[in-house]
Amino acid sequence: MVVHASEKEQVEALRSWWKENGSSLITGVLLGLALLLGFKAWQGYQEKQALSASNTYAQMLAAAGSEQGAQAQSEQVQALANELISNHSGSTYAVLAALMLARQAVDGGELPAAQAQLQWAIEHTDSEQIRQSARVRLIRLLIDQENYTEAEQRLGEIQDAGAYAYQFSELRGDLAVARGDQAAAAAAYRQALDQLPAGAPNQALLTAKLENVGGSANSGDAP
Repeated sequence: MVVHASEKEQVEALRSWWKENGSSLITGVLLGLALLLGFKAWQGYQEKQALSASNTYAQMLAAAGSEQGAQAQSEQVQALANELISNHSGSTYAVLAALMLARQAVDGGELPAAQAQLQWAIEHTDSEQIRQSARVRLIRLLIDQENYTEAEQRLGEIQDAGAYAYQFSELRGDLAVARGDQAAAAAAYRQALDQLPAGAPNQALLTAKLENVGGSANSGDAP
């Protein structure tokens, strides 16, 4: 009888606990399932978006390498690149598409459009390598447009150039040449040569630039 009473008490206690906490438990379980299913749905969406971006980028590269007419090729590349930028702006493919558009714009003589695409790439990429490469191209473009003040400002913003240090030094030399300051140009080219990795193929070009402004490849003397 004592055992029977104890079991009855346990059942009643369980019923009482369920009455007080059952709804909260069910809500918690349902919320947990909803979060789990939502996370899986989000993962599926992300994977689908990544695959779509990859496919569009592959189509863009195929269009760029096709043998169709130049006008048709350019229009197709632009359409696919703009699709990537519009629909997949957070992906590296969109940044690469912007760089492609910038190159096309330069080839077409549309330098302000190229500048806008390079700036977009700088602001949206997560890759430091791509960011620095885009900066190099943008500053070179500014010098070509004789926008020397902004080019100097951009160069002044560079803090940790890493492997791109010699390219920014070369750009400082190019800017100095454009402004007619041969002494500053020689110093910048000399620095670029000092920063150049051993065996780099553009050593001859940098040496020629240095000598053209009166500097010597064998010394740090300014003209």
